[in-house]
Amino acid sequence: MAWALRTTLAALLALAIAAGLGIQHPWWAAMTVWLVAQPTRGLLLERGVARFVGTALGAIVGALILHTLGGVPALLLAAIAVWLALCAGVGSLFRHFRNYGFVLAGYTAAIVALFGLGDGAFDAGLALDRVVCTVLGIVCVSLVSLHGAAAARGEHVAVRLEAVLQRCLCRVEAQLRGAAPAPAVAAIAQIQALDRDIESDAAGSLSGRRVALRVRRIAGPLLELIALTLQPPAATVSELPAMPHKADDRLVLLAAHAASAGQPALAATLDELRQALRGPAASLPSGVAWDIDVAAMSRAALRPVVALAIAAALWWGTGWQMGAMMAMTAALFASLFSSSDQGNQALLQVLLGSLSGALLGAGARLLALPHAEGLLPVLLCIAPFLLLGAWLMQRPRTARMAIDLTLTFLLVAQPGSPPVPAAVALHQAAAIVAGVLLAVATYWLILPATPAARRRLLRRRIARLASRLERAPDAAAALRAHRRLRAAQVRLLACSDPRQATADTLQCLAWARRRLTSRSLAEAAMPPSTTGRAATAAHAERVPTSTKDNHRER
Repeated sequence: MAWALRTTLAALLALAIAAGLGIQHPWWAAMTVWLVAQPTRGLLLERGVARFVGTALGAIVGALILHTLGGVPALLLAAIAVWLALCAGVGSLFRHFRNYGFVLAGYTAAIVALFGLGDGAFDAGLALDRVVCTVLGIVCVSLVSLHGAAAARGEHVAVRLEAVLQRCLCRVEAQLRGAAPAPAVAAIAQIQALDRDIESDAAGSLSGRRVALRVRRIAGPLLELIALTLQPPAATVSELPAMPHKADDRLVLLAAHAASAGQPALAATLDELRQALRGPAASLPSGVAWDIDVAAMSRAALRPVVALAIAAALWWGTGWQMGAMMAMTAALFASLFSSSDQGNQALLQVLLGSLSGALLGAGARLLALPHAEGLLPVLLCIAPFLLLGAWLMQRPRTARMAIDLTLTFLLVAQPGSPPVPAAVALHQAAAIVAGVLLAVATYWLILPATPAARRRLLRRRIARLASRLERAPDAAAALRAHRRLRAAQVRLLACSDPRQATADTLQCLAWARRRLTSRSLAEAAMPPSTTGRAATAAHAERVPTSTKDNHRER
């Protein structure tokens, strides 16, 4: 309950300061508090930075669009659509708060431009108000919450990394001895959990951030080790010495014994893992490029554009006065979950929270706030609603819904604004809910964001990359295809149940490493003039059948 009280106090303080400064929409400052508030200092710091940078950039772009195209609504909407697509698409290349910053820059521009268009006020001061409210919200929640928030868990990240590393090395050691390794499910689940939680655990900690960089580098090789140790080896090491506990020394010995046992692919993965563990400053192998999934990037970019297009069509088709607010809400929520694998389910929670918040906000605006004369009575009037939202945010089952309940309440209630007729307040509430419904329709009917859809796209990408690896014209191209295939396998693991990790997935990983290793060995043994086509022809292995089937299904 202490966190709920602190967050409510910070929201009330931000709103009071914004109102005292004469800002046109002072409730934006209170909304920022709810959007930035986090349970740990590290998460609070990183989300606050992302919020400020994204809001500042989005506000500048929104003001420019509003100033230059405000008199031509069609061009203004087209410019917003392009900016939303750019931010959502580029943001899909990043994770956690970096993704949030890009998405925020996109929908902040939409908010500034569409608010100005709806009000008929083409004033860049609206963008400045947005930035000021963001700063106020961040400062207030930091002052009130930093002392009581938990510290970052950077050391915890290192402990988890060491645990999963040792588990995987124990599998390798067991396989080299000829013993049956432990079931792969536990190790796969550990890698999945570490990759999923690393950003939250490392937030705000320099040491944790360094470990997070290592995790990003070694998740693929660790998963590859599991794939390479699923089957009994053709030859084992008769007298494998006792292994040192230090990871670097253990990796050197295991790689040497894997090579002597006729397992060059396993030795190559162990050596790559050792290189990656040297530190985040260690360079990647030559030929490795940044992995960009064009299909996923395109879908992320299209979601807010489609939602905005539907909203704009309804707005212009009906001439609804609140159409701009509907379009703004549709663009906002379609952007917010554009890169999420759980976007469909998250938007259902948003819809539930928005409906509840709209009802509470309309009731407060029409029945209570007209009788609150002065800032203090207004704050006392909305405090119970904010406290309710904060209490619900602390409960895992209602946390997602509670955020949107509180934000929608503030948007509809608009505390501190002059009284309006009931019809206006109800139309504004309806516009917000309608915008959320359009975002829900976009995700559920047109461009779903579900684990199943994500797995389907990734399997197609893996099939293409496996084919590219088989037909690679040179070693550098083969290395790029292998790294990208492995990165796609890690992303596939993130949206899968580790208990249902198919043999096909791990078989494809093992095949890719063995194919790359056999090719590298063959090219190293050939004269330079015969390395190209001869190596490809001499070692043309088959892609796993299941992978080719997936490629044909595309």
